[in-house]
Amino acid sequence: MPININETEIIEQLNNAPSVRGFFIATVDVFSDSIDALVQRIFRKDNFAVQSVVGPLLQDTGPLGDLSVRLKLLFGLGVLPDEVYHDIEDIIKLKNKLNNDAADYQFTDPNILLPIKELNLVKKMGMVQLEVTEPDDDVNIEFYHLQLQR
Repeated sequence: MPININETEIIEQLNNAPSVRGFFIATVDVFSDSIDALVQRIFRKDNFAVQSVVGPLLQDTGPLGDLSVRLKLLFGLGVLPDEVYHDIEDIIKLKNKLNNDAADYQFTDPNILLPIKELNLVKKMGMVQLEVTEPDDDVNIEFYHLQLQR
């Protein structure tokens, strides 16, 4: 569980994901590490009395060991803004949905694009066009598939 989060390592981890499912698994792992580091910073103190009380709560088997519970705790304490909290929750839901679905998806599939487009961050950033249009009759189908992969 790294305390210092290196942006380059995160980008490499996400880039090395072999599939869309792998990308979202890696994304949730990054969130988990980041949330864990934040909770550790907030609750871990050097005082032995505080450690003996708070430590067991934060362990994997403790009541705050689950990612969604830690996320809700940080949101409830006002550490995470509303939009960030909901975006992380939506990404976790998408990861769980992909884990329960045997199909392999591309980022351009509507089952992936629609949840991504609903993220607050994507709406705020005004991302480039995420619309998938059907090919015209005069467009080579191989060229169309190449564009989709980009």
